[in-house]
Amino acid sequence: MFLVCVDALSKYLDVHVVNSAPSANVIEKLRTMFAIHGLPESIVSDNGTPFASQEFQDFVQRNGIKHIRSSPYQPSTNGLAERAVQTFKEGMKKVTEGSIETRMAKFLFTYRLTPHATTAIAPAEMLMGRRPRSLLDLTYPNINSRVQQKQQRQKQSHDKTAQVRNFNVGDSVYILSHNREAKWITGTLIKRTGPVSFVIELNDGRTVKRHQNQIRHKYDQYSDNKLPDISEIPDIPIPVVSDNQADVETPSGSSDTSDNSKSVVKPTVETPRLTRTRKPPNRYGDFVYN
Repeated sequence: MFLVCVDALSKYLDVHVVNSAPSANVIEKLRTMFAIHGLPESIVSDNGTPFASQEFQDFVQRNGIKHIRSSPYQPSTNGLAERAVQTFKEGMKKVTEGSIETRMAKFLFTYRLTPHATTAIAPAEMLMGRRPRSLLDLTYPNINSRVQQKQQRQKQSHDKTAQVRNFNVGDSVYILSHNREAKWITGTLIKRTGPVSFVIELNDGRTVKRHQNQIRHKYDQYSDNKLPDISEIPDIPIPVVSDNQADVETPSGSSDTSDNSKSVVKPTVETPRLTRTRKPPNRYGDFVYN
Protein backbone atom coordinates (compact mmCIF):
# COMPACT_ATOMS: atom_id res chain seq x y z
CA MET A 1 0.00 0.00 0.00
CA PHE A 2 1.13 3.55 -0.75
CA LEU A 3 0.38 6.85 0.92
CA VAL A 4 0.21 9.47 -1.87
CA CYS A 5 0.52 13.16 -0.97
CA VAL A 6 0.69 16.12 -3.35
CA ASP A 7 1.36 19.82 -2.76
CA ALA A 8 -1.49 21.96 -4.04
CA LEU A 9 0.79 24.87 -5.00
CA SER A 10 3.87 23.29 -6.59
CA LYS A 11 2.30 19.90 -7.53
CA TYR A 12 5.21 18.22 -5.72
CA LEU A 13 4.43 14.51 -5.32
CA ASP A 14 5.46 12.53 -2.23
CA VAL A 15 4.81 8.79 -1.88
CA HIS A 16 5.47 6.52 1.12
CA VAL A 17 5.23 2.75 1.36
CA VAL A 18 3.05 1.44 4.22
CA ASN A 19 2.42 -2.21 5.09
CA SER A 20 -0.97 -1.41 6.59
CA ALA A 21 -3.13 1.68 6.87
CA PRO A 22 -3.92 2.32 10.55
CA SER A 23 -3.85 5.89 11.83
CA ALA A 24 -0.50 5.36 13.60
CA ASN A 25 1.31 4.44 10.37
CA VAL A 26 -0.23 7.34 8.46
CA ILE A 27 0.69 9.80 11.22
CA GLU A 28 4.27 8.47 11.30
CA LYS A 29 4.71 9.06 7.55
CA LEU A 30 3.15 12.52 7.80
CA ARG A 31 5.56 13.43 10.62
CA THR A 32 8.48 12.49 8.36
CA MET A 33 7.09 14.63 5.54
CA PHE A 34 6.37 17.58 7.85
CA ALA A 35 9.94 17.44 9.18
CA ILE A 36 11.18 18.16 5.63
CA HIS A 37 8.58 20.61 4.28
CA GLY A 38 7.02 22.03 7.44
CA LEU A 39 3.42 21.99 8.67
CA PRO A 40 0.73 22.66 6.04
CA GLU A 41 -2.18 25.00 6.60
CA SER A 42 -4.77 22.41 5.57
CA ILE A 43 -5.07 18.77 4.53
CA VAL A 44 -7.71 17.52 2.09
CA SER A 45 -8.31 13.75 2.23
CA ASP A 46 -10.93 11.16 1.47
CA ASN A 47 -13.05 9.46 4.11
CA GLY A 48 -10.70 6.54 4.65
CA THR A 49 -10.46 4.90 8.06
CA PRO A 50 -7.05 6.38 9.04
CA PHE A 51 -8.27 9.93 8.24
CA ALA A 52 -11.64 9.60 9.99
CA SER A 53 -10.27 8.30 13.28
CA GLN A 54 -10.17 10.36 16.47
CA GLU A 55 -6.41 9.82 16.72
CA PHE A 56 -5.86 11.58 13.39
CA GLN A 57 -8.19 14.43 14.37
CA ASP A 58 -6.21 14.99 17.57
CA PHE A 59 -2.95 14.98 15.56
CA VAL A 60 -4.04 17.72 13.15
CA GLN A 61 -5.53 19.84 15.94
CA ARG A 62 -2.32 19.74 17.99
CA ASN A 63 -0.32 20.95 14.94
CA GLY A 64 -2.77 23.68 13.93
CA ILE A 65 -3.78 22.02 10.64
CA LYS A 66 -7.23 22.33 9.14
CA HIS A 67 -8.55 18.94 8.00
CA ILE A 68 -11.06 18.84 5.11
CA ARG A 69 -12.69 15.57 4.02
CA SER A 70 -14.28 15.07 0.61
CA SER A 71 -17.96 14.25 0.16
CA PRO A 72 -18.82 10.51 0.21
CA TYR A 73 -18.88 8.84 -3.20
CA GLN A 74 -17.59 12.02 -4.86
CA PRO A 75 -13.86 11.54 -5.64
CA SER A 76 -13.74 14.72 -7.73
CA THR A 77 -13.87 16.75 -4.50
CA ASN A 78 -10.25 15.73 -3.95
CA GLY A 79 -9.41 15.61 -7.65
CA LEU A 80 -5.76 16.67 -7.28
CA ALA A 81 -4.93 13.70 -5.05
CA GLU A 82 -6.96 11.28 -7.21
CA ARG A 83 -5.10 12.44 -10.33
CA ALA A 84 -1.80 12.02 -8.49
CA VAL A 85 -2.75 8.43 -7.66
CA GLN A 86 -3.48 7.73 -11.33
CA THR A 87 -0.18 9.29 -12.44
CA PHE A 88 1.72 7.25 -9.85
CA LYS A 89 0.10 3.97 -10.96
CA GLU A 90 0.86 4.60 -14.62
CA GLY A 91 4.46 5.53 -13.85
CA MET A 92 5.09 2.45 -11.72
CA LYS A 93 3.85 0.21 -14.54
CA LYS A 94 6.43 1.68 -16.92
CA VAL A 95 9.36 1.13 -14.54
CA THR A 96 9.83 -2.64 -14.50
CA GLU A 97 13.38 -3.12 -13.15
CA GLY A 98 14.41 -3.14 -9.50
CA SER A 99 12.58 -3.39 -6.22
CA ILE A 100 9.52 -1.41 -5.22
CA GLU A 101 11.63 1.27 -3.55
CA THR A 102 13.92 1.52 -6.61
CA ARG A 103 11.04 1.79 -9.06
CA MET A 104 9.30 4.36 -6.91
CA ALA A 105 12.49 6.45 -6.58
CA LYS A 106 13.06 6.43 -10.35
CA PHE A 107 9.50 7.52 -11.04
CA LEU A 108 9.53 10.30 -8.44
CA PHE A 109 12.88 11.57 -9.69
CA THR A 110 11.56 11.89 -13.23
CA TYR A 111 8.20 13.33 -12.21
CA ARG A 112 9.64 16.01 -9.91
CA LEU A 113 12.08 17.29 -12.58
CA THR A 114 9.49 17.39 -15.41
CA PRO A 115 7.68 20.71 -15.98
CA HIS A 116 4.05 20.43 -14.86
CA ALA A 117 1.25 21.14 -17.31
CA THR A 118 -0.43 23.61 -14.94
CA THR A 119 2.53 25.61 -13.67
CA ALA A 120 4.95 25.03 -16.61
CA ILE A 121 7.68 24.63 -13.96
CA ALA A 122 9.16 21.45 -12.53
CA PRO A 123 7.59 20.66 -9.11
CA ALA A 124 11.01 20.32 -7.43
CA GLU A 125 12.19 23.66 -8.87
CA MET A 126 9.03 25.45 -7.77
CA LEU A 127 9.17 24.00 -4.27
CA MET A 128 12.92 24.41 -3.62
CA GLY A 129 13.56 27.56 -5.62
CA ARG A 130 16.29 25.86 -7.65
CA ARG A 131 16.50 23.16 -10.30
CA PRO A 132 18.04 19.93 -8.96
CA ARG A 133 20.84 18.47 -11.04
CA SER A 134 20.04 15.54 -13.32
CA LEU A 135 21.73 13.50 -16.06
CA LEU A 136 20.28 15.87 -18.64
CA ASP A 137 22.51 18.63 -17.26
CA LEU A 138 25.59 16.70 -18.39
CA THR A 139 24.72 17.36 -22.04
CA TYR A 140 24.88 21.14 -21.54
CA PRO A 141 28.13 22.91 -20.65
CA ASN A 142 28.17 24.52 -17.23
CA ILE A 143 29.72 27.94 -17.81
CA ASN A 144 30.01 28.78 -14.11
CA SER A 145 31.79 25.53 -13.31
CA ARG A 146 34.19 25.97 -16.24
CA VAL A 147 35.06 29.53 -15.19
CA GLN A 148 35.66 28.40 -11.59
CA GLN A 149 37.99 25.61 -12.76
CA LYS A 150 39.99 28.02 -14.95
CA GLN A 151 40.28 30.52 -12.12
CA GLN A 152 41.38 27.79 -9.70
CA ARG A 153 44.14 26.70 -12.10
CA GLN A 154 45.31 30.29 -12.48
CA LYS A 155 45.41 30.69 -8.71
CA GLN A 156 47.42 27.50 -8.25
CA SER A 157 49.95 28.61 -10.88
CA HIS A 158 50.20 32.06 -9.30
CA ASP A 159 50.68 30.71 -5.77
CA LYS A 160 53.71 28.63 -6.85
CA THR A 161 55.86 31.73 -7.36
CA ALA A 162 53.98 34.40 -5.40
CA GLN A 163 55.46 35.76 -2.19
CA VAL A 164 53.18 36.26 0.76
CA ARG A 165 53.31 39.84 2.08
CA ASN A 166 51.53 40.66 5.31
CA PHE A 167 51.22 44.31 6.29
CA ASN A 168 49.67 45.65 9.48
CA VAL A 169 48.62 49.11 10.53
CA GLY A 170 51.59 50.90 12.10
CA ASP A 171 54.31 49.17 10.05
CA SER A 172 57.16 51.25 8.65
CA VAL A 173 57.38 50.62 4.93
CA TYR A 174 58.90 51.77 1.67
CA ILE A 175 56.39 52.79 -1.00
CA LEU A 176 56.89 53.30 -4.69
CA SER A 177 57.05 56.98 -5.54
CA HIS A 178 55.84 58.33 -8.85
CA ASN A 179 57.83 61.54 -8.47
CA ARG A 180 61.29 62.14 -9.91
CA GLU A 181 62.94 62.94 -6.62
CA ALA A 182 63.20 59.33 -5.34
CA LYS A 183 61.98 55.93 -6.46
CA TRP A 184 61.26 54.56 -2.94
CA ILE A 185 60.23 56.75 -0.01
CA THR A 186 59.49 55.82 3.61
CA GLY A 187 56.17 56.03 5.40
CA THR A 188 53.87 54.40 7.94
CA LEU A 189 50.71 52.36 7.31
CA ILE A 190 47.76 54.09 8.98
CA LYS A 191 44.71 52.42 7.39
CA ARG A 192 43.66 49.36 5.37
CA THR A 193 41.13 50.23 2.67
CA GLY A 194 40.83 46.76 1.14
CA PRO A 195 42.36 43.30 1.08
CA VAL A 196 45.45 44.59 -0.77
CA SER A 197 45.12 48.40 -0.53
CA PHE A 198 46.53 50.64 2.19
CA VAL A 199 46.78 54.32 3.14
CA ILE A 200 50.34 55.40 4.02
CA GLU A 201 51.41 58.54 5.87
CA LEU A 202 54.72 59.92 4.58
CA ASN A 203 57.40 61.54 6.68
CA ASP A 204 56.36 65.00 5.49
CA GLY A 205 52.76 64.48 6.62
CA ARG A 206 51.20 63.62 3.26
CA THR A 207 48.94 60.58 2.87
CA VAL A 208 48.89 58.38 -0.22
CA LYS A 209 47.12 55.18 -1.22
CA ARG A 210 49.12 52.23 -2.54
CA HIS A 211 48.62 48.62 -3.59
CA GLN A 212 50.57 45.96 -1.70
CA ASN A 213 52.67 45.35 -4.83
CA GLN A 214 53.93 48.93 -4.42
CA ILE A 215 54.89 48.46 -0.75
CA ARG A 216 57.99 46.90 0.82
CA HIS A 217 58.79 46.25 4.46
CA LYS A 218 61.21 48.62 6.17
CA TYR A 219 63.18 46.60 8.73
CA ASP A 220 64.92 48.09 11.79
CA GLN A 221 68.69 47.59 11.85
CA TYR A 222 68.58 46.73 15.55
CA SER A 223 66.06 43.91 15.20
CA ASP A 224 67.17 40.31 14.83
CA ASN A 225 67.28 38.59 11.44
CA LYS A 226 66.09 41.69 9.58
CA LEU A 227 67.65 43.85 6.95
CA PRO A 228 68.91 47.35 7.90
CA ASP A 229 67.44 50.55 6.60
CA ILE A 230 68.85 51.51 3.19
CA SER A 231 69.42 55.14 4.20
CA GLU A 232 71.37 54.17 7.34
CA ILE A 233 74.00 51.96 5.72
CA PRO A 234 77.39 53.76 6.05
CA ASP A 235 79.68 54.16 3.07
CA ILE A 236 82.79 52.00 3.67
CA PRO A 237 85.85 53.00 1.55
CA ILE A 238 87.49 50.17 -0.33
CA PRO A 239 91.34 50.20 -0.24
CA VAL A 240 93.15 50.23 -3.57
CA VAL A 241 96.14 47.91 -3.95
CA SER A 242 98.74 48.82 -6.56
CA ASP A 243 100.05 46.15 -8.90
CA ASN A 244 103.66 47.39 -8.47
CA GLN A 245 103.65 46.91 -4.70
CA ALA A 246 106.20 44.29 -3.64
CA ASP A 247 105.21 41.32 -1.54
CA VAL A 248 107.12 41.18 1.76
CA GLU A 249 107.57 37.86 3.48
CA THR A 250 108.79 37.29 7.02
CA PRO A 251 110.61 34.00 7.63
CA SER A 252 109.11 31.70 10.23
CA GLY A 253 110.65 31.76 13.72
CA SER A 254 111.65 35.47 13.55
CA SER A 255 110.16 38.21 15.73
CA ASP A 256 109.26 41.76 14.71
CA THR A 257 110.87 43.22 17.89
CA SER A 258 114.19 41.45 17.36
CA ASP A 259 117.11 43.60 16.21
CA ASN A 260 118.78 40.76 14.29
CA SER A 261 115.76 39.88 12.21
CA LYS A 262 115.90 40.82 8.56
CA SER A 263 113.01 40.95 6.14
CA VAL A 264 113.39 39.11 2.89
CA VAL A 265 112.25 41.12 -0.09
CA LYS A 266 111.03 39.13 -3.06
CA PRO A 267 112.29 40.82 -6.22
CA THR A 268 109.85 41.51 -8.94
CA VAL A 269 110.69 40.11 -12.36
CA GLU A 270 109.12 41.83 -15.31
CA THR A 271 108.20 39.52 -18.16
CA PRO A 272 109.05 41.06 -21.53
CA ARG A 273 106.11 41.57 -23.80
CA LEU A 274 106.16 40.13 -27.31
CA THR A 275 106.42 42.71 -30.07
CA ARG A 276 106.16 42.50 -33.82
CA THR A 277 108.27 44.05 -36.54
CA ARG A 278 106.77 47.30 -37.65
CA LYS A 279 107.31 48.88 -41.10
CA PRO A 280 105.51 51.65 -42.92
CA PRO A 281 102.94 50.64 -45.54
CA ASN A 282 103.96 50.69 -49.16
CA ARG A 283 100.96 52.57 -50.49
CA TYR A 284 102.41 53.99 -53.72
CA GLY A 285 105.19 51.59 -54.49
CA ASP A 286 103.26 49.74 -57.21
CA PHE A 287 102.53 52.87 -59.27
CA VAL A 288 104.87 54.42 -61.90
CA TYR A 289 104.57 58.06 -62.84
CA ASN A 290 106.02 59.60 -66.06
